[in-house]
Amino acid sequence: MITLLRTLCALSLATCVGALPAIAQEYPAKPLRIIVGYVPGGASDLSARITAEVLAQKLGQSVIVENRPGAASAIGIELVAKSPPDGYTLLHTNSDGLAILPALKKSVPFSVPKDFTFITRITQLPLVVAVSAQLPVNSMAELIAYAKANPGKLRYGTSGVGSGPHLATLLFEREAGIKMLHVPYKGSGAAINDLLGGHIDLSLPAVQPIAPHAQAGKVKLLAVTGPKRDPLVPDVPTMKEVGLPGATVVIWFGLLGPAGMPPNVVERLRKDAVAALNSPEAKQKFRAVGFEPDTLAGDEFEKFVGAEYKQWKDLAASEGIVLDE
Repeated sequence: MITLLRTLCALSLATCVGALPAIAQEYPAKPLRIIVGYVPGGASDLSARITAEVLAQKLGQSVIVENRPGAASAIGIELVAKSPPDGYTLLHTNSDGLAILPALKKSVPFSVPKDFTFITRITQLPLVVAVSAQLPVNSMAELIAYAKANPGKLRYGTSGVGSGPHLATLLFEREAGIKMLHVPYKGSGAAINDLLGGHIDLSLPAVQPIAPHAQAGKVKLLAVTGPKRDPLVPDVPTMKEVGLPGATVVIWFGLLGPAGMPPNVVERLRKDAVAALNSPEAKQKFRAVGFEPDTLAGDEFEKFVGAEYKQWKDLAASEGIVLDE
């Protein structure tokens, strides 16, 4: 009887020990959520939903997008920074939230990079120099010459002080040696509407929403800010091609988690996210709405964000830009 009990105990222990690796590898065992610090319908929300769809297929679990807008996306970013590091709460954010906001604001309720696990960059979104059809210029050289002949008179609209388009325009001004008048709006849509109406002279929106207006002759597109030409407007040169390499800038979107995530979970997420985002299906979905898929995982993604933070911090200091508390 004693021998039988010992045998049963040994078998039970062996079964439990053998099950431990399986238990450790069960991630993900329940649905994930991706926090977006912006309202539904915008570029960040759209990118997050494509990411969630393709990631869910790869992980074999539901991935739910949860919008937590407010404080220039800081509310959603803080929520993830303070979430349990179990891999079930992730952050979809962009250059505005993770590089520009901390660089321009005196204090934010999170610290980059120490509060986060960097999974992968998802896409990059170039901007484009769009000018009013009424402006008598047809190239970047003509625009720069016009701006120099009329210092401070050209009006450019952005989605707000400290936004990606605002800083991209400041880089353009510095590189070209010109000064223009900033007209901030509460969103890129309002700036585009006033550009179409001739109330401002130029703007640097994303390519996708402005391209149809250029095709209709309502605006003129002079240069894209990305490192290569955009397939939506292949005839428009890059900033580098027009002699302004220092004005090359993109809006990027990325996937992160809170700091302290288990290494096996991070490895699984990075591997599956990169594979999912680089699939032909994902690339087609992103490009159809104007995004350029461009993954950059782990430490390289973290270094990329750090370099961007320094660039915007230096620019903000030189231009005296501080976001209101």
